[in-house]
Amino acid sequence: MTIAHTYKNIKWKQWSVLLAFWTFIALFISTQLYFNTIKNGGNPKWFVIFRDQLPIWYFWALITPMILFIINRYPIGIKNVMKPILVYLLFGIGLLFFVTNLSLVYMFLTHGYIDLSNTNYGEYSPYFYSRIANDALIYVFVLTLLVTTRSYSLRKKNELDMALLQLKNDRLENQLTRAQLQALKLQLNPHFLFNTLHTISSLTLIGDHKTSANVATRLGDFLRRTLDYEEHQLVSLSKELEFFDLYLEIESVRFGDRLEVQRTIDQECLNIKVPNLILQPLIENAVKHGIGKSRDARIVNLAISRTDNQLKISLYNDGPSLNTSNRQGIGLQNIRSRLAKLYPENSALEIQDDLSGKGVNSVLMIPIVEKPEYV
Repeated sequence: MTIAHTYKNIKWKQWSVLLAFWTFIALFISTQLYFNTIKNGGNPKWFVIFRDQLPIWYFWALITPMILFIINRYPIGIKNVMKPILVYLLFGIGLLFFVTNLSLVYMFLTHGYIDLSNTNYGEYSPYFYSRIANDALIYVFVLTLLVTTRSYSLRKKNELDMALLQLKNDRLENQLTRAQLQALKLQLNPHFLFNTLHTISSLTLIGDHKTSANVATRLGDFLRRTLDYEEHQLVSLSKELEFFDLYLEIESVRFGDRLEVQRTIDQECLNIKVPNLILQPLIENAVKHGIGKSRDARIVNLAISRTDNQLKISLYNDGPSLNTSNRQGIGLQNIRSRLAKLYPENSALEIQDDLSGKGVNSVLMIPIVEKPEYV
């Protein structure tokens, strides 16, 4: 930014504050000169002194942005001290030479101390050295004031930036916490947890402590597995099937002989990476809306195979058709959302009535890639 841009960017409100400050200085100096003149036996008029002083101090108001420009251009830092001070010194020498001579010309023209058309160095120099000493003090005062104000403003700005950054981080952490809680809700349906706890309670009441303990152990394994892998976006299909089996082992206690699980799994697919907990909403949907809604339903059939560069997962249940139950809940929406982010192309989830006319078939297509997006 140039000096011209510095002056151009100063708003009228800032100019008003600047003029008010230097007007106060003019009032103070004028009052001091007034009483000093009286003390020395003079009979001054305060307003005349103030009128004569005002242009001098307004000139300082005019060059204050120029000093500020130099300070901003060469700021003093912890590792950068000598260069800015040298620049301030050299700039000050040039500025003071100009300001002092201009002030003297103005004072000589208004007060007639010296006839500028007929003077010499010997007559002019005492006025010059006396005036430049005063102007040097003013320059140091303005320089110190602006450096201090700038440092204070930067410190406050840094504190505000840090506070805003901390607030942003806190908000992100809160959003992450809410997202994790939401993910946990999606991974673990409360109905499943309540039903399992109810099963454990019922088994305990009828005295089947062994089965009750077994279900409690399976539930603990289920929850631990959820927490152990919550940070993993992808797991092997074999690990995902372990979680699948844990869920079915718990549900098989509740449904007993009514739940029959059939599997057709290509062993070559076991090491393929799949999204973590991708099967849990599907099997939960099949059990809740399929087996749980019809006493005649009992079969859950899982088929997994590889077709070219895609993994095909089919989950069939012989429960009611789609027309009589809701199968588009939050769990299925979560699967579609995750697939869209991990595999923007060539992934799909279809839930439809089976071609046999009985039951529902869920088909999940997952691309086999080394590293999906957003992982």
